[in-house]
Amino acid sequence: MREQRRVVVWSSTGLALAFAVAVAGCGSSGQARAEVAQQHTASETPDDVVRSYLDAIQHEDADSAAQVSTPGFAAQDQWQHGDDPGLKDVEVSSKVAPYDTTWSPDALKAYEQVVSVPVTFTVTDPDQGFPTGEPSGWGYVLVRHSDQEPWLIAEAGNG
Repeated sequence: MREQRRVVVWSSTGLALAFAVAVAGCGSSGQARAEVAQQHTASETPDDVVRSYLDAIQHEDADSAAQVSTPGFAAQDQWQHGDDPGLKDVEVSSKVAPYDTTWSPDALKAYEQVVSVPVTFTVTDPDQGFPTGEPSGWGYVLVRHSDQEPWLIAEAGNG
């Protein structure tokens, strides 16, 4: 059976929440952990979500990458389907900006909150369509319906 790895960043609030959920759900095996992950993810900033995604990609952990992606993005994202880009020198900007959905598909327009997160990285795999050995500008579009929901990556490529 394949080992599953999770990318988790804990804050003091997250640890307290984890303890409370774990105690409340002692009889339910994985359900408490799933609730903790979901509630913790809702408090992550968009740039933290992108960092988690890129860390998962670098560790070939498609399950963790899919957890921070919309189902549509996870289904079409080649990096989540074994196409290792060989990333290095990854820099995720904290300059999160509102994303204009004027020319976007209706599925993206359906979200109340849409932001973009700029990223730079160097790709070592020449088959990825990026210049190898040079930093490339890239970006991710993240979405959610409300502040209570986690940010999810919905699109990639805006740079």
